[in-house]
Amino acid sequence: MEAETTGKRDFDKIYDANVGNVYRVAIKYAENEHEADEIVQSVFLKLYTNMDNINLAAVRKWLVMTTKYKALNLKRDKKREYLVDELTGEAEVRLSESVESPEEIFLRNTKERQFRELKEDIFAALYKKSERWYDAVTITYILGKPQKEVAENMDVSLEVLQGILYRARQWIRETFAEEYAHANEE
Repeated sequence: MEAETTGKRDFDKIYDANVGNVYRVAIKYAENEHEADEIVQSVFLKLYTNMDNINLAAVRKWLVMTTKYKALNLKRDKKREYLVDELTGEAEVRLSESVESPEEIFLRNTKERQFRELKEDIFAALYKKSERWYDAVTITYILGKPQKEVAENMDVSLEVLQGILYRARQWIRETFAEEYAHANEE
C-alpha cells in the first residue's frame, strides 16, 4: 500500500509542476483548446500508467516530447478520417464486399494480441537489460525522433547513438527470435 501512495504523491508533484508547460505545448500544436485539453489528459494518463518505465529525472523532456507527438499524430489522423455516411454507390458495395468473416476477424485479433504482448515483453526485457538502450529505442523508433536530435538529448554523439541502437536491435533479435517466429506462424 505504501508503494501506491508514494507513486501517487510523485505523480501529483510531477503533474503540478508540469501541467502548465504541457498545456502550452499542446495548444501550440493542437487546432483548438478542446483538443489541447484532451492531449494533456492523455499525456498525463500515459505518464501515470507508465511511471515505472519512465526515467523520472528526465520526465519534463518526456512530457514535452510525448505531448508534441500526440498532437502531431492527432492532426495526422484527423486528415485521414472520413465518414462512412459519405460513401455512396460503388464505394459502399466495395466496402461491404471487403468485410471479413468472423473467423478472419478472430484470427487477426488473436495475432494482433500476440504481437502486442510480444512487444510489451520486448520493451520490459529491454528496460531491464539497459535503460539507456530502452530510452534510445523508444525515443528513436516509437516516438519517431530524428537520430541527431535523440543523440543531442542523450548527450552522446550520433555515432554512439547508432552503436547503441545497433546493439539493442541485435540483442532483441537474438533474445526474441523464437517468440517472434512463433507469433508470426499462421
